[in-house]
Amino acid sequence: MSGQKKGKDRAEHFREYVTALNQQFVNWCTGQWERKPNLFWSSGMHDYLRHTAKIRREFQDILTDHTDANGTPIGSSPTNLMDARPAKYEPQLSLMPICHTKTIHFIRHGEGFHNIGINTPDSHLTPVGWKQAHTLAVHMASNPPCNSVQTAAGVFGLPHLPQTIAPPPDEEDGMDLGAPLPDQLLMRAQTGEPNVRAEHAALYLPPGVAFVAHELCRERLGPSHCDQRRAVSEAGAAFPGVDFSLIESDADELWSPGLVEGEGQVVKRGMKFLQWLMTRPETNIAVVTHSAFLWFTLTCFGNEYARPVRENLQRWYENAEARTLILSDAGGAAVPDVTWFKGGEAAAAGTA
Repeated sequence: MSGQKKGKDRAEHFREYVTALNQQFVNWCTGQWERKPNLFWSSGMHDYLRHTAKIRREFQDILTDHTDANGTPIGSSPTNLMDARPAKYEPQLSLMPICHTKTIHFIRHGEGFHNIGINTPDSHLTPVGWKQAHTLAVHMASNPPCNSVQTAAGVFGLPHLPQTIAPPPDEEDGMDLGAPLPDQLLMRAQTGEPNVRAEHAALYLPPGVAFVAHELCRERLGPSHCDQRRAVSEAGAAFPGVDFSLIESDADELWSPGLVEGEGQVVKRGMKFLQWLMTRPETNIAVVTHSAFLWFTLTCFGNEYARPVRENLQRWYENAEARTLILSDAGGAAVPDVTWFKGGEAAAAGTA
């Protein structure tokens, strides 16, 4: 098949795909209007935008974000597939008070044994995964499953006790305080076991950093054992520096062998997790989590952006990949604005 014929077929398939999606969406909106005229329709909008993102990825050679002199989108016509001009993007500026934003460093866990075909419950990091985490640490709130907590420990944990909190010798009761205290340990040392666990030394809590586990940002639930988390009591013993108090049950009551979590369910808990992040007092937060959770959550955003911005936001995460995003809430969630200066009479009086 010639390149031109192949281009025409893809362009036609693209138009049919988009037409079918839009027709389905129109029918859904009509039904919602008849049944639920006084409710928000956010779930259907999320589904539509996810399908839109999928089409954009599949037909990125067809789509561009500008039009020709006649107003026809470049790339929608097969004759333009080979000679489309570089896209020209119009500015899409926006402003948001800083107190309604947070800087979020989204990180996918390092390589786990499940990533190399070993399907064990709550897989540990491989030696390569640990190396990825340590390399990322040089460059730069974790969730329940072990490989994410290990990645967080590898990135942010300290290989030795910080100088500022090293305990002095206690001469009164003779206790050896030179050994690390339990509340200073982030992760206990672990012994190696082939195809199960890599050997690693203990890691210690950095000053002023809270490690919090949250069930909402776990991986999409599926039939694989690697999607099952370990008991909180077991994880807490291995990671004494992580706060597991937000997890309600010790055993993993959400996972079962025959369950596959729906895409919409992943999106809903992703939105709940982002809302929870906005309630945190911190403004600079690292989230170490999983690829499918990240993809389903982040593809809900940016579909109106120019293609380079959208693709940078929505593309799939590699192991130990980190991207920094600004999370904002124009609906009102905020933290105290320490940068605000009152001005006016208060400034003149020296009380601003």
